[in-house]
Amino acid sequence: MITLRASLLTVASVLIVLAGCQERPTQPPLEPPADALQPVVDETVHLTAYINVASGCQDWTVALLKELDEQYDAIDVEIIDFGTPEGAKRMAREGVQCMALLFDGSPVVRIPGEDEESRVVTFYFPVGFGWTHDDLREAFAAIASGEAEILSEDEARTALAPAPIDMEATVRETDEGVDVLMNGQIAITITEPGGGQTPLERAEATRDAIQEWAGEPVHPRQLTVADAGEGWSILANGKELVHVYPSDAAAAGVEPGKKFAVEWFAGIRCGIIAAARNAREEGGEQEPPAAPE
Repeated sequence: MITLRASLLTVASVLIVLAGCQERPTQPPLEPPADALQPVVDETVHLTAYINVASGCQDWTVALLKELDEQYDAIDVEIIDFGTPEGAKRMAREGVQCMALLFDGSPVVRIPGEDEESRVVTFYFPVGFGWTHDDLREAFAAIASGEAEILSEDEARTALAPAPIDMEATVRETDEGVDVLMNGQIAITITEPGGGQTPLERAEATRDAIQEWAGEPVHPRQLTVADAGEGWSILANGKELVHVYPSDAAAAGVEPGKKFAVEWFAGIRCGIIAAARNAREEGGEQEPPAAPE
């Protein structure tokens, strides 16, 4: 049965690796132990969901969790509302710093797919930042059937390790503005001047920053959005790729402005995920470096 409270359970040590809104320094991949990746069978899995319920922003996720809790007896759901003082204290005590869904203490689940392939999904940050509601539905179904693998800290670190990719970032001027493309696909379109730069200069600076970032092994989790003075910064490993100004959001007719910053974040993230997939297919690897968008 689902509970909405701020007590019980301890977050596993995997959160030491994954916790925090800012990306931690990358750890070297570790070899999984020989007995790793055992399916979850014949035992109740406890899902602790740290969600700011009081804000109302995640009502759709809360509703889905209640629906899935009713549907699957194999998973016991507890929601911690960190929008309340009690929930915030619980969250701080357990060392969780952002919204997270923890299956037996881990936010990282390997889900089987078609043709015997699988993918790793990280249920950290709000929905849309690395996972979708469909991912959550599939995780519940796979856990209940015994086909899912809830990854330990070492296994998660290996699955989420940055990977080398081939990336060509370019810019293209159009009647609507200046596109920043990643391997030929539009990531963002800049229409407004900002920071003393024209739209073209902003796009060229973004292109160069993306190209520099992609010159080393990357992972979509390295991307973050942060409040930054006048507007918001989209960061990769703590370095700014592009600054989003309120004028950008206003020109697009998107309010609040941070929602528009998240749209640009998603565009860049999709470009990195697509490049990572291409690298995996060309290299013949079996495990994806990130969950699908």
